Amino acid sequence: MKTMRLPAQAQTRVREHQQSRATLVQQRRRGDQQIGRAITMPENPDQLKTSWQRIADGGVQKASEIWSAVNSEAAAAAKGAWEGVKPSHKVFLSDIIASPKKNAFIRKWISTDITYVSFIGAMHAGALLAPFYFTWQAFNCFMVMYFITGCLGITLSYHRQLSHKSFQTPKWLEYALAYCGALAVQGDPIEWASSHRYHHQHCDTPKDPHTPYEGFWWSHMGWLLDNEATIERVGDRSNAAEMAAQPFYRWLEKTYMWHIAASALGLYLLGGLPFLVWGFCVRTVWVYHITWAVNSVAHCWGKQSYNTGDLSRNNLSVGILAFGEGWHNNHHAFEFSAKHGLEWYQVDVTWYLIWAMKKLGLATKVKLPTEKQLERMRIEPKTSSSSSA
Repeated sequence: MKTMRLPAQAQTRVREHQQSRATLVQQRRRGDQQIGRAITMPENPDQLKTSWQRIADGGVQKASEIWSAVNSEAAAAAKGAWEGVKPSHKVFLSDIIASPKKNAFIRKWISTDITYVSFIGAMHAGALLAPFYFTWQAFNCFMVMYFITGCLGITLSYHRQLSHKSFQTPKWLEYALAYCGALAVQGDPIEWASSHRYHHQHCDTPKDPHTPYEGFWWSHMGWLLDNEATIERVGDRSNAAEMAAQPFYRWLEKTYMWHIAASALGLYLLGGLPFLVWGFCVRTVWVYHITWAVNSVAHCWGKQSYNTGDLSRNNLSVGILAFGEGWHNNHHAFEFSAKHGLEWYQVDVTWYLIWAMKKLGLATKVKLPTEKQLERMRIEPKTSSSSSA
C-alpha cells in the first residue's frame, strides 16, 4: 500500500500537536499536584479554617482561585481542559462562577440528542394533562410509583447499593431493587452506576459530566441532551465491570426500553389514561427533576459541613424530596456511607429502609463513617467547639 505524504502545512500541525502532547505528559504529575491543591482537602488541619471558607467568606474569590487552578495547562493534563472558555456568569444566589463550554441550544444536535429531548419533552407534555385526568386513585398510583422508582429504585439501589456499594443484599433482592430503578426511565443500572462513579472521580472538574461550573442548566439536565459531550466523559463503562459481568444487568441493558414500554402499558391497562398520565408521565417527570436537583441544586445552594473540596451542599428541600439524597455534602465527604443524614435532624428515608433491612437480615456489610472520620472532615470540628465552651 502506498504511503501518502502529508502537505507541509499538515506536517507542521502534526509536529505541533505532538510537541504539545509531550509537554502535557511531562506536566501530568505537576498537574495532579496542582489540581489536588485546588479541589481536595488541605493535608495540614491548621489550614482548614482559612482554606475552606468558600461558602461563607469570600466565596467568589475562592471560586475564582479554584477556577484558575483548574484552567491551568498542568491541571488540564490531569483532569481535562475547559477549552479556553473563561468564567461568564455567576449562578443565581450562589458563589459559583459558571462557564458553559458551548451554547446549550445553538450547537450540533446528533440523533441521540433529538431522541432524548423528544422523549423528555413528551413526558412533560403528558404531565401537563394531569389536571384533566385527576382522580384520587391516579394520585395514589403516582405516590406509589414515586416511592418504588425514586426511593427503592434510584436512591436505594442505583445510588447507594450499586454505585457506591454501601451495603449488600441477597442477589434476588438486589436485582428486584435494580429493576425498580430501571422503571424510573433514567437508564439501565450499568449506565447509571458507571456515569455516577465518574461524577465522583472527577467531581466539579472539566471531566465531571454535570458540574455547575458549566452552568445550572447543564448540571440539571443540559448534560443529558448533549450526548456527544457526555459520552466523551462517561462513555467508558469499564468502571462498572463487576456489574457488566452479571447476566441480569447485561440482559436489562439490552432489553431496557421494552421494560419501560411494558410498565406504561401495564399502568394503562390497570387504570386507563389517569394511571398512564399520573403513574407514568407525572411520576417520571417528578422523579427526573428531583434526581437532577441532586446534581444541580445540591451543588449550588445549601451548607457545607465537611471539607470535600467540591461544590456539594446539604440542601433541606432536596433531602426531603429525594429520600435523603439532598444531604449531599455529607455524601461527598463519605461516599461509601449507607447513611447520608448524619445529623439527627437530617431526614433520610433511604437510610431508614437500609436500617430496617439490616434488622431483618436482608442487608449486610452496611458501611458507615466512624466518629474519627467525621471529626477529621468537619469544617468546624465539634470537639474544638465543645472544649472552647
